[in-house]
Amino acid sequence: MSLRSILAMSMLCLPLLASAPAKAEGLDLPPEGTTIINLSATEKRTMPQDLLMASLRIEVEDANSPAPIQNKINEAMTKALELAKKDSALKVSTGAYSVYKQDESVIVNEKTGERKVKTVWSGSQTIDIESKDSTKVLDVVGKIQGMGFAMNNLAYTLSPETVEKVRDELMVAALKKLTAKADLVAKTLGKNTTDLVDVNVDTGGPIMPMYKNMMARTEGFAMADAMPAPVASAGETDVSLTVSARALIKP
Repeated sequence: MSLRSILAMSMLCLPLLASAPAKAEGLDLPPEGTTIINLSATEKRTMPQDLLMASLRIEVEDANSPAPIQNKINEAMTKALELAKKDSALKVSTGAYSVYKQDESVIVNEKTGERKVKTVWSGSQTIDIESKDSTKVLDVVGKIQGMGFAMNNLAYTLSPETVEKVRDELMVAALKKLTAKADLVAKTLGKNTTDLVDVNVDTGGPIMPMYKNMMARTEGFAMADAMPAPVASAGETDVSLTVSARALIKP
């Protein structure tokens, strides 16, 4: 084939290349007459907290060896777990368990200021209790405090099943709101149909326990025959959800 023929064929191909859709150049444009708009809708609901969570710890010290500490912790935890697990309405679990050595500098002679290093072994473990029946939680927590446990925290929050149910309802409401917005845009532009694509749901992350509006009584580590039950007051938690999407507005 001659050079002249090749040039002639190249000139014939130029109009075809020029008429190729913009998508070939990486520009994903909508069909002619279609408008794309990004929309979002947020729904929010305030819910009464329905789950009470309590965490207590037992702490033990010994100047000589870690072995007595472990024995005392195990004995205390066994009794606390036995008490808490009597009621099936309570969800009970154990938390962090640690035994460690601390070296402290103490004064042994006030006149000379002589000091020496004193070694102390310490250990602790936590027990965690939760339930929708706050009365039962508070009652057993008070009894466990009477065994020498101290309160780590006492918090109300929303139960996972409540969060899931509310978020599903909020998602439906947000999608309806988003669809209504798209229809309003279409009507304003004089177009008839809408399609939502690339729909994203943002739940806003996990629901965290609220540590306000509550009071927990802790009387140190002294053993007591009857420890008053702690006091806690449920609050409210805001649950929100945002739905975003691209709306295709068509003639």
